Amino acid sequence: MHLYLHIPFCAAKCPYCDFNSVAGREDEYGRYVDALLTEVRRCPRGPYDTLFIGGGTPSILPPAMLARLLAGVRDHVTLAPDYEWTSEANPGSADAERFRVLVEHGVNRLSLGIQSTHDRHLRFLGRVHDAAEAERALALACAAAPRVSADLIMGLPGQTDAELLADLDLYRRHRLDHASVYHLTYEPGTEFHARRARGELTEIDAETSRRQFDLLWDELAALGLDAYETSNFARSGQESRHNLAYWRQRDYQAVGAGAVSTWAGVRTTREKHSGRYIEAIASGGDAAWRVETLTPTERLRECWMLGLRLKEGVDTTRADDLGDRAARWRPRADAMIGQGLLEEDGRMLRLTRRGRPVQDEVTVWMMP
Repeated sequence: MHLYLHIPFCAAKCPYCDFNSVAGREDEYGRYVDALLTEVRRCPRGPYDTLFIGGGTPSILPPAMLARLLAGVRDHVTLAPDYEWTSEANPGSADAERFRVLVEHGVNRLSLGIQSTHDRHLRFLGRVHDAAEAERALALACAAAPRVSADLIMGLPGQTDAELLADLDLYRRHRLDHASVYHLTYEPGTEFHARRARGELTEIDAETSRRQFDLLWDELAALGLDAYETSNFARSGQESRHNLAYWRQRDYQAVGAGAVSTWAGVRTTREKHSGRYIEAIASGGDAAWRVETLTPTERLRECWMLGLRLKEGVDTTRADDLGDRAARWRPRADAMIGQGLLEEDGRMLRLTRRGRPVQDEVTVWMMP
């Protein structure tokens, strides 16, 4: 079983971010924690194999409030013997006290949003920390928790190969066993999307993107970090088990504003506005904004979309169980194999390294 808790609050809204996050609502923190714990108590007790506190910025909560949230979760849920409990944190709000609180209450994996080791790129991304703060936060995290991951963003306008290599050296310096490196995208509803539409921002060209993608893979492979998912790299056994549950279409519980749970074929999306979420939960409601029963076609399309993100690939026997016969996908797969974009290993069909940069196109081609 898997449980996700969402903290939507941030010190500032980053211009590239399309997650459900908001700045400037400090007065809601206490009531939001109350609402979260109310919703947690409505969930099954477990045992939970993985928990994940994401955001937003979970580490923005004051230490005492963070302790109250974590203690409340532990009072209700049962953890599996070898559980994984991750919390996200940002360098601008992370400190030794918060890390101590997280670990003392059972968090055993920290994921830090570093994004860049260059101040000019951090300013461009709207981050509230600088490179020196990022280094300090990572050192504190590594001293506090047994497992630490760090996020970076590549594909930034004007980012040089040398700058990307310097960013990636972060994983060597801090001896990290997990890396998440995301290519900058311009998502609808974000400030960057609007600025690009006005001609104020220009995406990097495809040739640069692919060259830096190869550089990324080679550099992290040299550090012993294997690409187990499109944007995620880890030493064997250090993969994010919680995120793997999503990518493998496992059922999971979720609580919090905008949180999405999938359970027994039903997907529930909660009210995104933090104030309305608090009101709904406090009044005895479930804060459900949308409830949908996934159709066989939707589950099948997700099987292909999520499976092709993973190094292990799509299990074609699962696709068959979901009603996708080889007569449909086999000719398409053979064409992609012939172009060197897909490869087959028993029942698993996966992208090659050559196919990874054109993942979206291959995925659309393979989906029903």
